[in-house]
Amino acid sequence: MEKTVIFRDRQEFQAADPNALQAYARDSLDHVVADGISAQKHYTGFGVGAVSATEVEVQPGRYYNGGAVYVAEQPVSINLFQYIPLVAKKIVAVVLWGQEVDTSVEPRDFLVDLQTGATEPQAVAMQRIRKCEVNPLSGQESADPQPPVIQTGTLAVAHVYLTPAGIERIEMQTQSLLPNGYDQERRLDGIEIWKAAAEPRIASIATDLAALAKKSSDKADRAMFVEIAQDLASVKERLQLPSSYSSYQSDAFADTAKSNAGHVGYAARIDHGLLFPFAASIQANLALFNPIDAGVSVSGQNVVLPAYTHAARIQTQGYAGDLSISQYQVQTHTVREQKIVSWQKKYGWHGNFLTRWYARNVWAKLGARYQWTLPWHGYFEQHETTQYVDEVTTTGYNGAMVAQSFLVANALWLTRLGLFFTQIGANGDVQVIVCETDGGKPNLEKTVASITLPRASLKAYPSETVIDVPHVLLEGGKRYAIVLITQGDHRVATVSGNAYTQGTLFYGSDGDYFVGDLTRDLMFTVYGAKFARVRTEVQLQSVSLSGGLTDLAIAAQHVVPEGTELRYEIQPSGSGAWYPLGDPSLVLSTGPNLVNLRAVLLGTSDLAPAFVLTNNAIQASRPDTSFVHWSTARSVASTTSVTLKLLVAHWDAANHTLTPRIVTGGSNEVAPSTTVITDEDGAKRFSYTFTIPASTAYEIKLSGTRNAASQPFAVVERIDVAA
Repeated sequence: MEKTVIFRDRQEFQAADPNALQAYARDSLDHVVADGISAQKHYTGFGVGAVSATEVEVQPGRYYNGGAVYVAEQPVSINLFQYIPLVAKKIVAVVLWGQEVDTSVEPRDFLVDLQTGATEPQAVAMQRIRKCEVNPLSGQESADPQPPVIQTGTLAVAHVYLTPAGIERIEMQTQSLLPNGYDQERRLDGIEIWKAAAEPRIASIATDLAALAKKSSDKADRAMFVEIAQDLASVKERLQLPSSYSSYQSDAFADTAKSNAGHVGYAARIDHGLLFPFAASIQANLALFNPIDAGVSVSGQNVVLPAYTHAARIQTQGYAGDLSISQYQVQTHTVREQKIVSWQKKYGWHGNFLTRWYARNVWAKLGARYQWTLPWHGYFEQHETTQYVDEVTTTGYNGAMVAQSFLVANALWLTRLGLFFTQIGANGDVQVIVCETDGGKPNLEKTVASITLPRASLKAYPSETVIDVPHVLLEGGKRYAIVLITQGDHRVATVSGNAYTQGTLFYGSDGDYFVGDLTRDLMFTVYGAKFARVRTEVQLQSVSLSGGLTDLAIAAQHVVPEGTELRYEIQPSGSGAWYPLGDPSLVLSTGPNLVNLRAVLLGTSDLAPAFVLTNNAIQASRPDTSFVHWSTARSVASTTSVTLKLLVAHWDAANHTLTPRIVTGGSNEVAPSTTVITDEDGAKRFSYTFTIPASTAYEIKLSGTRNAASQPFAVVERIDVAA
């Protein structure tokens, strides 16, 4: 209580003192109700039922108003005959209101003479009750009746709908019921179960929206596609070669198939175009500057992610039994693991950065499996964002097997699995495999993670056996499976069919490795990475080349989910600023001897990009000042005239030279008789005409030079026509 009455020995005792005891207790209880439960008007009880066509009975109950509790201890009958409408309908509200009433009048003796002790009886009230009154309140008769206006201090517990024939129906006003702690606990239990399953999907919605925005931002609409198709059809129709040509050949320098690298004097590079050879180059490791950097997490496969905590993303709950793994047939299971593909990032002034070349010679053949970004000339990127390559290790495991499939609604980095074993056998390790599914069934040939769990690490239910998993990206919208293979007599906990996983329990059987069980699911938890920061800078080891470097290429494995970004930044020696690998100012053109390197990982709290630390992943170089390229021999019908066309990027007439020759008989070099240079899509088109001795074979020799201080050019296409 907030207040108490103090009593002492031999102290006068007055009637106000015990009355104060009750008042203090009542006030404290009122405050508890108002502060801890509700200060609004509520009720409990007061069920209203019809006992005849015109009469209702209201059950006992309690009425709460501002913390005060008023009680109706007896049922109340209300005759509604006088409220029956004549023609239409009417709503009568059963309302509550409270008042304090003195009751229980009894005769009590009162002392009237202190000396003689004489008394006289008086009839007095011995009880003061907070009484809840129950009354009807009628609304207006109408074809569309409305409830009556409730006065301040009263509360409607029911609406009685009346027709000329009597009571039509009774609607309890349950929104005014006093909240019950036990009921709220049951509701909260249901919410917590739903939250455990649904929150991981909802929490990553920002990641999904970012991925969707990125995926759709550069999409061409149908009208644009149709227009391009029409233009392309027109070009195909009008494109004609000379009517007298006897042989035609082109080389986009996508590979060395039409280059004779073994020819004496050959000195050139074929790398998405014909380039100058290296004057000097070195290989360096993609490695952390600080191997114990607290800002990142490195898995056993050297996959680098920003620092994270483990968060339950998919979970089944509600133990409903167990399942013996050993009851199923022991078989040999073949597992094929997969690896992520590599990216290439190139930066510098030495390369072919003509967008048209990649569109025509690479993307048209490989499509979505090959992507590049050319935000500025001098930057090239090749990657597959979240795909896996079907290759690497094939391993056989002997044992019984059970599996559980599940749907990954939102992409996540799998970092940990939680399993529950109700019985642990005397021996037998457990092979835990995470794989993709095919037609909803686990497909061991598409394994993304495989972990051997020693028998000593198994924990008995209700303890969770936690298994750390190397960093693995599970893609949103795909189904995966957890597969357990063991020869031990282990039992795993199950739950009743859980709709939240959108998966199925499978077990091995003869003739079909996986047979579904629709009545139950494995009890498990999938933990995903919860990243502390959305942007992480990772300092990497520096790169140096004696004499200076002008170009930097990084070829390593990366995973960049939709909605995230990974970019490298460089800091040339002598510069205090960091530049993205792709900065348009070509900061490496000054040829620094040392370049600092870092990776910037940008994502969300649920998803982030990753890269793999790789030996010899970085190539630092600078180009030579000349090149000589020889084509393979061209066999043609006898010809005396050859037209040669070269498409050249980054041409600078003041600092570059390009000398073509048609070579016959192995050593007879013929210079062009005419040369025409035209502009074409940001590049230069060189057209040469050669008059040669009658020949059935020839080679094409291209020689180029540049001023040491100028950016190299690249020959991106060669076409020769023999007439």
